[in-house]
Amino acid sequence: MANWKKIGIISGIGAGVVGLATYAHRLSKASNDLQTVVKTNIHSLKADGLTIRIDVQIKNPSPLKFKIKYPFVLLKYKEATVGTSKVINETITIPKNGEVNVNGIMINLPLSNIFSVGFGLVKNLLQRKPSIITVTTQSQVDLGWKKLAYEKSQDFTLKPKA
Repeated sequence: MANWKKIGIISGIGAGVVGLATYAHRLSKASNDLQTVVKTNIHSLKADGLTIRIDVQIKNPSPLKFKIKYPFVLLKYKEATVGTSKVINETITIPKNGEVNVNGIMINLPLSNIFSVGFGLVKNLLQRKPSIITVTTQSQVDLGWKKLAYEKSQDFTLKPKA
């Protein structure tokens, strides 16, 4: 009788490990399906610098809900970093088969950055010429026991308002 009890316990533990491994694999695979849609706008262009507003929509097409860290946004012009968003220690829950909007991420480019690496960008904008920037969205997908890095880069054309 004691042997059957041991066999039952070992079988239960084995089934639990297999179930947990399957769930972990599904979560890891589903986290790769996350999509981001980024919108960029010139918020202001003044004598003290340039402010760019970035809105990020994170889409989760999987049947599993996720928790991610608030996105960190990096702005590059011609391979040089010209600005970054603030680091915010906030967790966002994305529902299964749903989406979340993170609006109003402001990136301020002070005059010091503009003159050192972003002068061409501001010069084009002041001359009403479009400029191509690269926006990189970084975050961490929290699977509970493990955090996976998430990063996506997109090129955008900034156009000054007419």
